[in-house]
Amino acid sequence: MEKARISIVIPTKNEAKYIGPTIGQFRDYLESWNLEIIVSDAGSTDGTAEIVQQYQSEWGTARVKLIQSAGKQNIAIGRNLGAAAATGDILFHTDADVHIPDKDRFFTKMLAVFEKPEIVAATTPIWVYPEEANFQDKFYHSLANFIIRLSFTVGVYLAKGECQLVRRSVFERIKGYNEKIVAGEDCNLFYRLHKEGRIAYLYRLKVHHSPRRFREYGYLRVSLIYLREGASLLFLRKSYVAEWKPIR
Repeated sequence: MEKARISIVIPTKNEAKYIGPTIGQFRDYLESWNLEIIVSDAGSTDGTAEIVQQYQSEWGTARVKLIQSAGKQNIAIGRNLGAAAATGDILFHTDADVHIPDKDRFFTKMLAVFEKPEIVAATTPIWVYPEEANFQDKFYHSLANFIIRLSFTVGVYLAKGECQLVRRSVFERIKGYNEKIVAGEDCNLFYRLHKEGRIAYLYRLKVHHSPRRFREYGYLRVSLIYLREGASLLFLRKSYVAEWKPIR
C-alpha cells in the first residue's frame, strides 16, 4: 500500500462494544480515500484487540494497525503512540465511538481545506447518535457547538478529541499531545496549534458520538467537570484529576 493520505488514530481501553462498528464504517472508503486506521490500545481485557485483529486479517495490517502498550497511560499518551505509527500527512484523531454520517462529503471537504498550506488543523461540530438523541442531547450539543465555534472567533480554540484533524508535520513539530495533561489534552493541542497556523472549523460537517458519559453522569455534572478541568488548566497549568474515568 502506498503512503496513506489520512491516518485515523483511535485510542482504546476496553472498547469492545464500540470499536467494531467504528472501524467497520470505513470499509467502503479505505481505497477511495487511501485511509489507514491505527488503534492504540492501552491493555484492554474485554476483547478489543481481538476485534481489531479480525479487521487486520480481513483488510491487511497496512490498512489496520494495532499498537499495544503495557502499563498505565492517559489518552494523550495513547493518541501520541498511535500517531507515531502513522504514515499519512493528515492525522485524524478521534474516539472509539465516533461515526461520520457522510464520509465522502467529510473527506472531500477536509482534504480541500488542507490543500491550503496555512491550515494546520481542522474540526467539526459533534452530535449524539441520531437514533439515541433526546431533547437534552440536542440542546446541550447545540450550545456546546456554538461555544466551540465562538472560541475560534475569540482566539481560545476549544476542540473536542472526537474530531481533530492535524497536519502531521506540525503535530510532530510541537511534539503532539501534552502527555502530562489527563483531561483537556484536546483543547490544549488546538491552542498550541493555532500559534503555528490557521485552524479551520467546518461547521457544515459533523460527527456523531455515544451519549454514554452524559447518561452516566448527567449533563450538569459533566458540564461542571469540564469547567473544573478547564479552570485548572488555565490557572494551575495542570489537570485537576489524576485519572480520567472511562465510561463503558
